[in-house]
Parts: sequence; structure tokens; C-alpha cells
Amino acid sequence: MEHLPTSPSSKSRIIFIDVLRAYAILMMLQGHFVDTLLAESYRNAEAPLFQLWSFMRGMTAPIFFTVTGIVFTYLLLKDGRPLKENKRVKKGLRRGVFLLGVGYLLKINFPGLLFGYFSPWIWAVDVLHVIGLALIALIAVCSLRELLGGSLATWMIAFGVVTFLIDPFFTENTWDHLPIVLAHYFTMDLGSNFTMVPWLGFAFFGGAIGYALSQRAQWAFTHWFPALLMAFGVTLTFGSWQMLVNLYELTGWHYLPVLFNNNYLFWRLGHVFIVVSLFMWVVPRIGTIPRLITKIGSETLTIYGAHYVVLYGTWLGIGLSQMIGYRSLDPLTCIVGAAAFVYAHIVFIKHIELIRHFVYERIPAWVKRQYRLMLVWLKREWPQQREVLTDRWEERLETGPSWLLPLVRVLGGRTKE
Repeated sequence: MEHLPTSPSSKSRIIFIDVLRAYAILMMLQGHFVDTLLAESYRNAEAPLFQLWSFMRGMTAPIFFTVTGIVFTYLLLKDGRPLKENKRVKKGLRRGVFLLGVGYLLKINFPGLLFGYFSPWIWAVDVLHVIGLALIALIAVCSLRELLGGSLATWMIAFGVVTFLIDPFFTENTWDHLPIVLAHYFTMDLGSNFTMVPWLGFAFFGGAIGYALSQRAQWAFTHWFPALLMAFGVTLTFGSWQMLVNLYELTGWHYLPVLFNNNYLFWRLGHVFIVVSLFMWVVPRIGTIPRLITKIGSETLTIYGAHYVVLYGTWLGIGLSQMIGYRSLDPLTCIVGAAAFVYAHIVFIKHIELIRHFVYERIPAWVKRQYRLMLVWLKREWPQQREVLTDRWEERLETGPSWLLPLVRVLGGRTKE
């Protein structure tokens, strides 16, 4: 098995990011499988194992959004040129719009469309929509900083904090007056899994880390920078509730009690910082990482799209959730199934080049060849076959209905007879 070096001498990528993304996407696979298929009777919130699973599953989306901010901001600033000359800007904007489109595309039920059925669920906002918006929002913040000046890290942290703080404004109000397509981005009451606020906040905080690494990439291989992130993470995990309470006592802002009574945002952000710091510190000290792990981390969109269609059966109306039965498995069967589900995607990515070669080259080449053969057959063989068929039908119709003869002759090209 091919391995990649994780030391500072590896100039291609900061490897810990791909490893972290691989971890997040694999956790997402098992999390979605178990959440979709584990029976309701086994969902005991008091059971330690179920609590551990719920906690780990809740980490997946914040890690993805934060890593999006880290990676995109790092690559955007690594170019070094002003945004007007930076190719990453147009690429990021195109990528953002593309992810929004893919997010909607994955929800389409094509057999339903044939019968005129169009589910309103297609407008529900999911992970890909938020990541697409995150890329656009990160470019907007970088543009604002370039226009007004100041530290980009400060701008990113400020936008992240504000995005978290205004979350109650969106959750405590109704958005029925908006078109349903837009309303999904503001509230989860219509069926969306995520909304712009507060989830873009994680991308902004990731952008602050990405800015730091773009200035000093070697910080990712030190002891003090991961330790600093760890300190921030521990502080937010254990101290963010008191910070929000103190802020309420200072300002009296009526939305703050909503935040500190359900302090999941800053609490989760603390966990994300801890996980990022651990991966940042541990991965460079392992020595080498199997190429397959970083490959999984770089193919998260492919994995997400494949698992979405296979598990939820969106495109064809049939998937594992329909074939097995929604929330119908016992814990042991569900664990075995989740392991097999994850393993299948690992194998899928291991052979992704062969699969892409087959799908994008072999199949189109075969279709093109068959099309050419059909044209040759229509030009060379079909006239003879048509004559033979016309003669046979004329013989049969000599004793049959005479009104069919003109039709047969027209189809046979004998209109002059």
C-alpha cells in the first residue's frame, strides 16, 4: 500500500486536513446509516453507548464546515495575489454555485418526474448547500477585509461570533412570508437539516485557522499551535456557558438566554477545536499515512453523493432505507450493516479511477461506437431489409384488408407504384 509522508517536507498538502476530512466522512457514513435504520425501540437516550454515538455523530457537520473554512481560506490566501487577480476567487464562486446545484440534484426523484410528481422536499437545505454558501461567504469576508483593512483572522472570528449570536433571531421567528426556496435557508421548520445561520459560523472560525496557516504553514507542525487550539477548545467547552451568561448580565439582550439555555454552538466549536488540534499534532508525528486515507479525504463530495443516493434512494425512489425498512434494524444488525456500508465506500474510493474511466470513457466510447454502427446499418442494410419486409407484407395483404396496402407501400418507399 502506498504511503505519504506527513512531515513538513511534504509540500503538496497539509496532510492532517485530508486525514481529518476522511475521519469526518467515515463518521458521517456510519452516522447516517444508523440514524436511518436503527429501530426506534433501541434509541434510548440514557444508554451510554447511544449517548456516545449521538455525540460523535453530532461532531460530523461542524468538522466539515470548519475544515471547509480552513482549506478554502488557506488555498485562497496562499496564492498571494489581490482578490481581483486571484484565480481561486472565480473557482471558489463556481464551486459554491456547483455545490448548491448538486445539493438540489441529489434530492430529485427521476421516476416521479415522469409521472408529474415534484416533491417540495427538494428545496430542503442540506450540508452541500451550506458548504456552497460558505465558499461564497468566505470570499465576501476576504473582499470586505481587503476593502476596509484589518486582520483577516479578526474579521473571520467576528463574523463567526456574530453568526452564532444571531441564531435565536432566526429560530424564534417565523419565515412563512418568504418563498419556500428561500425560507429553507432560514428555518428548519420546513424540513431542512441545516440553515445558513448558525452553521456558516463554523466556516468563519475555520477561515481564521486557514488564515493563520496561510501565513505560517509550518505552525501546523509545531507543538504550540495545536496546544493553543486545544486551549481554546477546552475553554469554549467548559466556559462558554458562563461567558454567555455574563454577556447577558452585561447587555440584557433578550436572545442570549436562548443561547445559554441550549449552548450547543460554542460548546460544539470547542469540541471541533480540540479534534482539529489533536489531528494537527498527531498526524505529522505518525511518519507516513496510507495514501487511501488521504484519498478518502479528498473525495468527500463523491462519497457524500454516492451514499445519499444509495441510502435514501432519491434518484430512483428505492434505496437501502426502502429495501430494508426505515428504522427497522436491531443494534447488532445495524452495527454490522454500518461497518459494511463504510467498507463498501472505502472500496469504492480505492477503485475510483477505474470506475471513472469506465463511466466517463468506456461507456461513452461504447455508445458512440454503437451509434456509428447504427448509422452504417441504416445506410447499407436498412434499404434492403425494408424491401424484404415490404414484399412479405404485400404478399400477406393480397388476401387481407386492401386499405392497408397503401400504408405498407408508403412505409416501404413505394409511393410511385
